[in-house]
Amino acid sequence: MRKKLFLNSAAALFLLLIVTAGVMMNAPWLNRVDQIFTQHRLPDNAYVTIFVGVVSKVATIAPILLIFGAVAIFLLKTNRKSLAIWCLGNLLFVSGIGYVLKHLIQRTRPDQLQYLARSSYSFPSGHSVLIMTFICSMIVIYAFSNQKIFLLIKLGFFFLLVVIAGGRIYLGVHYFSDVFTGLLLGYGTTFGTAGLFYPYLRKETLTTRQTRKGRFSTWQKVLLSLVTVLVIIISGLSVFALRFYHSSQKMADSMYSPVERKGNTKAPEASEPMSILLLGIANDSKRKTDYRANTIMVATLNNQTKKTTLVSIPRDSFVEIVGADYEDKINHAHSIGGPEMIMNTVEKFLDIPIHHYVSVNMDGLQTLVDAVGGVTVDNDFAFSAEGIDFPKGKQHLDGWEALQYSRMRYEDPKGDYGRQGRQREVMELLIDKMLSTKSVFSYQKIMDGIGENGKTDLTFDQMQKILTGYYSCLTTIESEQMQGEGFTGDGITGQDGISYQRIPEEEVQRVKDLLHKQLNL
Repeated sequence: MRKKLFLNSAAALFLLLIVTAGVMMNAPWLNRVDQIFTQHRLPDNAYVTIFVGVVSKVATIAPILLIFGAVAIFLLKTNRKSLAIWCLGNLLFVSGIGYVLKHLIQRTRPDQLQYLARSSYSFPSGHSVLIMTFICSMIVIYAFSNQKIFLLIKLGFFFLLVVIAGGRIYLGVHYFSDVFTGLLLGYGTTFGTAGLFYPYLRKETLTTRQTRKGRFSTWQKVLLSLVTVLVIIISGLSVFALRFYHSSQKMADSMYSPVERKGNTKAPEASEPMSILLLGIANDSKRKTDYRANTIMVATLNNQTKKTTLVSIPRDSFVEIVGADYEDKINHAHSIGGPEMIMNTVEKFLDIPIHHYVSVNMDGLQTLVDAVGGVTVDNDFAFSAEGIDFPKGKQHLDGWEALQYSRMRYEDPKGDYGRQGRQREVMELLIDKMLSTKSVFSYQKIMDGIGENGKTDLTFDQMQKILTGYYSCLTTIESEQMQGEGFTGDGITGQDGISYQRIPEEEVQRVKDLLHKQLNL
């Protein structure tokens, strides 16, 4: 048996060296092999992508450590101390080698569309290393326990291997050689260390008496239970993921409201920066015909700098309304010509492409804040609004309170600029909460709240790509405020007696430069 272990290990490690050398030298033969799998990848299927993504979570370090820990505890209880130590020690040893290789070679991920976006280095595939280490470790433990592996367990091992290792290629996050190297590393190292410590492991096996009870031994029952629990967990996560998928699709369908724009701005690729116009529309259940955009923000997402920038535009900014051939308050563009007109207006005003828009009415903001369990704001000064007292300092607000907190402006010494600051604060807190793990348990309320009160030109597929391809940007948000100077219209420049905001040219240029840099223009 020891000879077989060494032979299997040597063959795997020899292939490992060849593939690793090919990667380091950028060998043409290896590139051709990788291209075969890249070019003939299965098309993206939402159900398959979600399933593969969920199952792959099993082959991450935390779940694998838990599984190996449970196996080690069982081995210790059955007087197999050497096997328990080898089991955990080998896992750490293999993981360490994989970590060193990944940072030593620093091979970037494939330059292709990733069905589930991943960053960092690619070689070797950590998921492949861990799943192969787990399977080979179980084979070794069975062998030293003189137990036969049942067909159900074999099928379970094969299922995990195919879905996790093959899934990395399907998702487009690894080259074939990354996955193959990971499998070779787990296979060769596990059998190699088992052969190296064979005398100690074998001696312990010969001195340990096992008793069989009924059809299955204790060892078989425990391992079968582990596999069963694993299958139940994966099945439960898969069902949850599919329900989440259907709810997301339903929300996207109800929100979808495309715009027809001349010279429509081309949507960027996943690796390119993106701009989204965020609009807070005045209408709600009471004011059903007020379509002014009282909140106007340009969000730029740059997955190269891993940053999102939110720029607030004063709603009373006196600008050219594109398509109306006159100047007026920028927020009137939405009430006159809807999302299309305000997108074109902002685009010309700031000299940037606006790729998409998302608008939410006031009821939507209230519903979303309630769905995530409220937000904790840091109020700069005490004030009252709609019968609610907002003291200075930190306080937790529910949806209705957050809505009034973000809408108040008459008691604010900064006027509308103070209100815009509170709106950005609530928006950032809301995004942070929606991206947190806790929001998973409130996903249905979040979906319903957005679907009933929001509009966007983003399709469901585009939403998915933004959440996966630009997720890292949303963890760092920087806020900016465009500053203007108030003036009263005289009938020639603006309507007589109406208040406006004139944005100085130097301020417009400052914001343009900021957004151009963020969008790599």
